[in-house]
Amino acid sequence: MQYSPFFFYILAFVLIAASLAVVLARNPLYNVLALVVAIFSLSCLFVLLEAYFVGMILLLIYAGAVLVFFLFVVMCLNLNTLNLNSAAQSRFRVFGTTVGLMFLALFGLATKSFIKAQALEASSIRGTIETIGQILFTNYLLPFELTSLLLLIAIFGIVSLAQGAFSTGKDEPIA
Repeated sequence: MQYSPFFFYILAFVLIAASLAVVLARNPLYNVLALVVAIFSLSCLFVLLEAYFVGMILLLIYAGAVLVFFLFVVMCLNLNTLNLNSAAQSRFRVFGTTVGLMFLALFGLATKSFIKAQALEASSIRGTIETIGQILFTNYLLPFELTSLLLLIAIFGIVSLAQGAFSTGKDEPIA
């Protein structure tokens, strides 16, 4: 099914604007909410590319579960903006500039590989459940299991942070 490029450009613009809001917003709550918008627009782009399973899983897993954990941590820790002195700000600017230049270099490499991939013939692997499951549980089984372990560790970290945020400072026995 062919869609007009208008939808692609609208979703791409929303994705770029939301991604910039994730990075540039000063309030952590706004960062998380902008990340929800970015993930939703990315999911819509996958649906436009007829990778329905990937789009829906991205929407359900990240926007539905992982971002709820992020929001929970932000709300529990009551994070406020920091006032940094000029020395700390310059150190972060140097670090941010370095990371930005590295990102631009990687973006250039990704663009170069994309242009090379356009010259190759079309692949038979599409975004169906069967092909993704077969590849995920054969070639990428170890990274898949490590990712689930990482999410489990993140859950334990969130629970321990929440318990520290809600503690009164007294060692009271749990009844």
